[in-house]
Amino acid sequence: MNRFLKLSSAVLALCILLCGCGIRPENVPQETQPAVTVPTEAPAQPATEAPTEPPTEAPTEPPTVSIRITAAGDNLLHNTVSYACAVEGGYDFRPVYEPIRSIIEGSDIAFINQEVMFTGEAGSYPNLAAPLEAADALIDAGFNVINLATNHTLDKGVKGLETCLETVHELPFDAVLGAFRTEEESTQLSIVEKQGIRFGFLSYTYGLNGYQLPSDKLWKISMIDDAKIKADLEAIRPVCDYLIVSMHWGNEYQTVQGARQEELAQLLCDGGADLIIGTHPHVLQPMAWLEREDGHRTLCMYSLGNFVSNQHKRVTMLGGILEIELLFQQDGTLLETTSAGVIPTVTHYQKGYYRIYPLCEYTDELAGKHSIKNYETPFNLSYLNDLSDKILGEYAVTWEGEHD
Repeated sequence: MNRFLKLSSAVLALCILLCGCGIRPENVPQETQPAVTVPTEAPAQPATEAPTEPPTEAPTEPPTVSIRITAAGDNLLHNTVSYACAVEGGYDFRPVYEPIRSIIEGSDIAFINQEVMFTGEAGSYPNLAAPLEAADALIDAGFNVINLATNHTLDKGVKGLETCLETVHELPFDAVLGAFRTEEESTQLSIVEKQGIRFGFLSYTYGLNGYQLPSDKLWKISMIDDAKIKADLEAIRPVCDYLIVSMHWGNEYQTVQGARQEELAQLLCDGGADLIIGTHPHVLQPMAWLEREDGHRTLCMYSLGNFVSNQHKRVTMLGGILEIELLFQQDGTLLETTSAGVIPTVTHYQKGYYRIYPLCEYTDELAGKHSIKNYETPFNLSYLNDLSDKILGEYAVTWEGEHD
């Protein structure tokens, strides 16, 4: 029994000693006693796919603005044209332009060179004038920019010009170019905004058929003068996105531009013009791209010929409508000239009947009825097509009537 107690006491003492090894002395800092972790087997995780990049959208092109410009040449309303348009109680010129209406309509800018002033009378050569109803017909056909700076601007004096100015300013033209009602108006910049794009306009004529303005009204018509042109370019170029200049210049019946035209065209290009619309020769002249030293390019149509007239030279029966498509950024930056060409047109007249046809819709049957045969022959489709090809070359385009 005593042996058992002794053995039990020994075992108990040994246990106390061993347990004492697990007691942490109070003077030992806590951080010196690293925690002991027993490694355990991590629970199994379900298999997952590798993370993927979120889909990215393709970069979008910035929005652009498409602009269409059309321009017609000399609206040369001889008294015979007016007589053919007489109706009870007045005149109706709308049928003259009906065949080309679809070309003009839908244009953002549609320019017409009004060769003779609207004074309310059918003036005969050499002092030409047209009834007021002729202006309404231009609006009806779709024109919204009209030029009045021509060699016939003073055919009926200052009074006739003022009647014309009053007439056109009462109609919804977006811009009236080259002649002015007041001196203040003559100093204002001509800016037309279309789809957020700012179009600037300038206009000049070489002369006034020998007539002169009174000394106190020299501002009334814009004349070709190199110094004035340079000053006008410097004033308007910074405030427009695209600059159009109308030039009444050149030699009548000459189907190739002259040296002075080329000199003025380069002056306009160097000054920042984007488009030059030439009128006055009464016949078509070539179209060309001009360039200045820094690479700026200007499209120059040296002459669009007659739009309508009663002239007696067969070459004057072929005219053209300039058609240009432009692409801009929304901030007004010109990206490109998408297309540029001239749609050839034919002035057709016979007794009491005047019409303007696209050449592509003209026929030999109509050509056979044309009164021009009383003055010059031959006059047929072959002649007109050959003349168009000779003058316009690759810039002659066919009207297809498919535009937005």
